[in-house]
Amino acid sequence: MKLRHAAALALAAGASLSSQAAPDAPLAWQFSGFATLGAVYTNSDTLRFARVGIDEPGGYRVDPGPDSVLGVQAGLRLGERNNAVVQLMTRETQRGDYRPRATLAFLSHALTPELTVRAGRLRSPFFMLSDTADINYNQTWVRPPTEVYGLNPFADLDGVDLLHRSRIGETFIEVHPYVGRSRVPVIGGGRARLDDLMGVRVTIEAGRLSLSAGHAKADLAVRRSSAGYLAFIDRVGLPAALQERLSGSGADASFSSLGLQWDDGRWLVSAELARTTASAFTNSATGAYLAVGRRVGTLTPYLSLARQWQDDPLVDPAEAGAYAAVLAPFNRSRNQAQRSVTTGVRWDFLHNAALKAEFTHVKTDRDAHGTFIARDNPFAPGLDRQSINLMSISVDVVF
Repeated sequence: MKLRHAAALALAAGASLSSQAAPDAPLAWQFSGFATLGAVYTNSDTLRFARVGIDEPGGYRVDPGPDSVLGVQAGLRLGERNNAVVQLMTRETQRGDYRPRATLAFLSHALTPELTVRAGRLRSPFFMLSDTADINYNQTWVRPPTEVYGLNPFADLDGVDLLHRSRIGETFIEVHPYVGRSRVPVIGGGRARLDDLMGVRVTIEAGRLSLSAGHAKADLAVRRSSAGYLAFIDRVGLPAALQERLSGSGADASFSSLGLQWDDGRWLVSAELARTTASAFTNSATGAYLAVGRRVGTLTPYLSLARQWQDDPLVDPAEAGAYAAVLAPFNRSRNQAQRSVTTGVRWDFLHNAALKAEFTHVKTDRDAHGTFIARDNPFAPGLDRQSINLMSISVDVVF
């Protein structure tokens, strides 16, 4: 686990590069990378699996898009206190292409031994595992539970953050405030954006236990332009006031999460509880998971339980009035509420490579499509309360 953790930190932190070069070296390069070749099979004739904010829903039952990824990273030490980090990554986007993009591109400066400031393209630290979410080798499972990690699709942060690390006895505390903005494509067409984003994450590490808590708020804009959405608006003839609840700008959004990890070298336990709220354009929901794994030599069997609840629909039926019935299918298609149980095994067949296979059984809630997208008409009735099985496999490497 220590090797796995160190590999991920070297790839993701960037700020730690200053400690890996000789103090008198004016310039020092570091190169690294990660890759996953994965595939997921969905046994549904009506719904397709998709990771919100990650990939385009697969057109076939076997889909390599949700988990396959290739990333390379370069770090450059610029004197004793400064570093530059660039990470390029390619994976299927929500537009269905594989165009490489910069997922990290920042400069960092160590103000003191405990305090570092970074500016540029960073990771949005919304979740406990945000820093290493794309480095699948670092995760026990094929992918993080979508019931929690599907709550917030904004992975990038274009802005500034501070990392303050202190030590009290054998306990390490990291305080991570940040400001900036983020944007992500909308499946089918359009774009979502967070402006005036500000938040903070606090992480405490004490021996085998790690605790994490974070909160953020922002102005949310979602511009929908898919052919299906535009046809729906034309067909139902929504008043302007209700259209502005589905697509537009100026909504208040927030995101909060709590996380726990326990790792004694044999047993692995992790859990997260997260909640997202929005005054328009998307629903408000809460998600949670509990995962347990046990290392047996090079094998790690694991089990996880996950759940997402909808707290408030995108458009309240009382507010919709006479249009409640026609808006119900739209609300249903944006409701990811579901529960799942996943069991799988990880095999570390090389010091830097792992093979994983897992089975997931999902039950979507009433009036919810869960983390699935309709294969045909997204507003058709009868797509909720589904029982769906997923079979996933991946090969993960770091180099």
